[in-house]
Amino acid sequence: MAASAQPGTDRAPIRPQPGNERDPANFVGREEPTRLARERLLAGDNLWLSDPRRIGKTYWMRTFAAREAGFQGYLINYEGVTSVDEFLTRTAEELHGSRKLPDRTRRVLSTVFENVESVGMPGVIIVKPYHRRTPPLTLLTSILGALDTDDGPVPLVMMDEVPMAIRNIARSEDASAAAALLQTLRALRQGTTRVRWIVAGSVGFHHVLRDAGGASGDLADLASLVLGPLPDHETRELAQRLLLGINQMPSDRTVEALVEVSGGIPFLAHKVVGMLGQRSKGAATAQDVRDCFEDFIDCHEEFGWFDHFTRRVDQYYGDRTRLARKTLDSAVSSEHQWVPLASLDAAVLDVLDDLVADHYLEVSGQRVRWRYPALQYIWARRRRLWDRP
Repeated sequence: MAASAQPGTDRAPIRPQPGNERDPANFVGREEPTRLARERLLAGDNLWLSDPRRIGKTYWMRTFAAREAGFQGYLINYEGVTSVDEFLTRTAEELHGSRKLPDRTRRVLSTVFENVESVGMPGVIIVKPYHRRTPPLTLLTSILGALDTDDGPVPLVMMDEVPMAIRNIARSEDASAAAALLQTLRALRQGTTRVRWIVAGSVGFHHVLRDAGGASGDLADLASLVLGPLPDHETRELAQRLLLGINQMPSDRTVEALVEVSGGIPFLAHKVVGMLGQRSKGAATAQDVRDCFEDFIDCHEEFGWFDHFTRRVDQYYGDRTRLARKTLDSAVSSEHQWVPLASLDAAVLDVLDDLVADHYLEVSGQRVRWRYPALQYIWARRRRLWDRP
């Protein structure tokens, strides 16, 4: 039987689901980024959400769409898309699945695709014969542009993993196709009146633009929104509810240990508490939390959930990989202290901006440090720079 809410609170238990939680009722925190997003979108801005993978971007967007009555959200995930045709089809599939899609937009969909006349219509969504010679970007513009209605909540199109799709298209088709898609998306953002847009991705556009032959101007209309780590008070609430979810009464010391090891990264809190629930036979202690965190770092099977964090340097830095790794190693410091740039290799400037854009590091004047203390600790342990305590 699941634990009940903690006495004196209305905080319902949350079962740990690292990376898989989808229910907005279980979403915790992000009050300040949510406020900023609401204000910026209502003021007419479009947003770029670029936090690393496993920080909770998709879950936040799903929750924002569910909770914000002033917006009608459409979340479209482009992970795995490798062509412009697939980008178009993925867009149509996700819009078709929305029960609140305006009639006007559904009519446009039905003129272009088979099996989209009503929600739940059986069959594969495919372009009708009449439109198979119409450029897919023209069809994409027609479909998304049809969301620009004059009544009801503000349409909010949330495009997830766009940089990944752009990079795949550049490699599987060509750079000109990827660049044309980038330009079409910007034209859509600029050409619609009521529609607001959030573009998100775990891969930074600074990597993708090199492959696509695009320019920074293709993204100049997007205002940056950073989720970052949860502040301590929000992390405490998440820790308490997760512990209740494994039938543990959250003691202050156990909660503070979770706040410390997770560093405000919800995935890490879910993962550690999930491991704790599998092994704890009695009341979990702060040391149990720390042991689970260390075991997570050391265990190949468990850390596979988070392995992208250490592996993506190889994937995205190419012939600069050794320098990137050396720079990250050199920026490691005890107690999350700032490191003077002068103490690093002079060649660091060749990768420093990218490492900052990838949210590994942050710079203040002539000093640098890791952005997330928890990620610094994981990096140092996985790279054998620090020993297990």
